[in-house]
Amino acid sequence: MQKISYKQIGKLAFPMIIAQSVVLINGMIDLAFIGPYGTEAIAAVSIANALCATLFNFLEGFRLGTTVLIAKASAANNAPKATAVINAGLFLVIVIGVIFIACASYISDTVYAIAGNEQMKYHGIDYLKVWLWASPVILFSYVITGLFRGLRDTATPLYSTVVICLLNIFFDYLFVYGGFGFPKMGVKGAAWGTLLANLTGLLIIIYLALKRSLTRQYTNWRQPFFKQIPEYISLAVDIGLNTGFTLLALLLFVCIIKPLGASALAVHQITLQVFNFAYLPAVGFLITASIVVPQLLANQQEYLLFPTVSRICKMSFGVIMVTSSLLFIFSETVGAFFSPTDKLVAEQAAQTIKLVCFGQLFSSVYMVLRGALTGCGDTRFIVYEGWVSGYLVFLPLAYLFAIKLGYGILGGYVGFVLWCVTDCVALAFRLFVQKRCQ
Repeated sequence: MQKISYKQIGKLAFPMIIAQSVVLINGMIDLAFIGPYGTEAIAAVSIANALCATLFNFLEGFRLGTTVLIAKASAANNAPKATAVINAGLFLVIVIGVIFIACASYISDTVYAIAGNEQMKYHGIDYLKVWLWASPVILFSYVITGLFRGLRDTATPLYSTVVICLLNIFFDYLFVYGGFGFPKMGVKGAAWGTLLANLTGLLIIIYLALKRSLTRQYTNWRQPFFKQIPEYISLAVDIGLNTGFTLLALLLFVCIIKPLGASALAVHQITLQVFNFAYLPAVGFLITASIVVPQLLANQQEYLLFPTVSRICKMSFGVIMVTSSLLFIFSETVGAFFSPTDKLVAEQAAQTIKLVCFGQLFSSVYMVLRGALTGCGDTRFIVYEGWVSGYLVFLPLAYLFAIKLGYGILGGYVGFVLWCVTDCVALAFRLFVQKRCQ
């Protein structure tokens, strides 16, 4: 394997960036169909979506962990191990899926009992319950997607993702509004649409995995896998802890700024939506690094590690520089678009968006470094560093600047930028200094 070219990086990264964009759009589609049912329905769905987003962040290890292990095993031409990785992942999905299905009603009832609003409870209980029933289907797709990505095929999972999005629109129309004579199910119809769309997408990606020679060789269900489970769990847990606790830090940030009032929360919501879209390219480059690095190590090409990671960092930084520059220039327009009636919110959102654009430059490098260290198997360091930067840097500084020093929501986002800088510097030191010295 030679030093990876920018064309090869783009071929791996951009299908994943598009797929992540489709996933975000898919979530907005559900809200668009549910919107006419009123504020309580939107609030109920928002609670369910926040819970599910947190849950799937903690379970991201099924997808990224599979990707790393498959990349390493395939590069070493170890087909039995790669097959065992897939079987181990699917076995664990079945176990977790059974638990989710069994506990779905209890979890849903408890969540909306805490919410304490009867209308939200009416709309939300069945919606969340069906979403939890869908979780094993989604996790099953995570493992199969990891198989394709680990084999450097990032385009095929995109087909399934696009189909899911299109079917979700169709099923939402059928079940939420009762289109074509189907029973009108209201808010819970959106969850049923999501479940059926994801089930169809899963069947498609399984069919492609069984049909294509690239992946078919790793689909031997009789391959023993129990010895692979400890390594799989260790990697998946570390990845899940990092992504899950990162999202929790952002949720706690909302608690910090809540005393600032509704305007600050509105500014944060606008900025968060912008951040989610601006963050997508960096996610694609993270996964690219997590695919390439274990393959280099498996082929005993450690001498290519730093040049390869540096090249991916440069491309990630370049793409984010372009997108962040555009957002920075048009920040006032974006703020006004999301808050056309409240000029103060629009102005503050423009300022926080500019801060996020600056922080994204550091995140573009951090994400690649995180993918590279994950590929090196250094996931425990990422977890510990994430805890320190998120809970001992970001949240305390956000509270200090936003509340104690009185800088409001702008001060909170200064803490966010310093969080991005801390993550980038810490992982750069870990990879380029400590790893080089080893």
